[in-house]
Amino acid sequence: MPVAHAARKLPARRRVRSRRLWRPSRVPRRTAHDMLERLRSPDIWPDKVRSVNVIETHLSWVFLTSRFAWKMKKPVRHTGSDLRALTARERDCRRELALNRRLAPNVYLAVLPLTLDRAGALAVNGSGRVIDWLVQMRRLPASRMLDRALAAHTVSREDLRAVSITLAAFYGARPRLAIDAAQYRRNLGDLIDANERDLCDPALQQDAAAVAALCDSQRDAMAQLRPCLERRVRDARIVEGHGDLRPEHVCLVKPIQIIDCLTLSKVLRTVDCADEIAYLAMECERLGARQAGRILLREWRQASGDRPEAALVHFYQSLRAAVRARLAALHLREKAYRGSPRWTERTCRYLQLARLHLKRCRRLLDARTGPLVSTQPDAEERALD
Repeated sequence: MPVAHAARKLPARRRVRSRRLWRPSRVPRRTAHDMLERLRSPDIWPDKVRSVNVIETHLSWVFLTSRFAWKMKKPVRHTGSDLRALTARERDCRRELALNRRLAPNVYLAVLPLTLDRAGALAVNGSGRVIDWLVQMRRLPASRMLDRALAAHTVSREDLRAVSITLAAFYGARPRLAIDAAQYRRNLGDLIDANERDLCDPALQQDAAAVAALCDSQRDAMAQLRPCLERRVRDARIVEGHGDLRPEHVCLVKPIQIIDCLTLSKVLRTVDCADEIAYLAMECERLGARQAGRILLREWRQASGDRPEAALVHFYQSLRAAVRARLAALHLREKAYRGSPRWTERTCRYLQLARLHLKRCRRLLDARTGPLVSTQPDAEERALD
């Protein structure tokens, strides 16, 4: 009887061992907090360090060692992307690497696995089982990020010229997108609709009537700019760009490195190159450096030979300011930020800029005669100023 019992059980034990060899249960189960604490250990990281700092965002954790930043995606689902599966996170890491190497090839280095061996030891690019993926980035000097440099008044005209030349070359090298004028206008209209829908939500505590009036006026301006928008599409000025071109993403090193492009949506990266440079200029203005924004626009026009109408530039700046107002205000829905003066004040400032640039746009539209085409570059420069 015991022999027969052993004969029946022996194959089963072998099957169990085979199935469970790499199960997480073979090592101690750990919470996300425990895992993050283990990733603070200097021993895990390839570059020998004494300490590891961790930055948490909505969608990722970034581990800062002496020379590198290592980004690990959170296993979450959010608008337009589901990163709960390991394969999805790997795919997203590889997409981030490819997109960002267009403007920051010296920063975005590799996608490497985070591994766990049978003894429970974590390693970067180790020989154990892959449990997650990391984007390896070279760290940049914080003092040379454009937002910090503007605050410290250490930005030169040569710095801004270098940024403009970099962007002009980038946009000039982008392949022509298969998008028609109607679709491009719909994309812009969708942004206006999203801004109105969210900013009129009572939970965000905004003046709904004022927001609706702003959005209606933007729609009217866009309708008047229709010939101009169609011409931008026809002239192949719509590209797959950066998607989130703000001063904190621009590093004033040689060569210029521009990081953190928008990876979640190709639609949101599909922009007029004039829209992106106008957005960057508007963000400089928000930081109290309007003159830097003017120089960026002027140097980009010179480097690219592209001279978008001033009314269009102001329209783009108004629209982007409203988008940023919406994103800032959405923080107020979260329990941690509810009533936060930081996000309330930032929302108000962006809305002020949206109205200011729309006013400039409308003034130019009201003053124009005939088609919206300038034959006087100097007049366009003054209109932008």
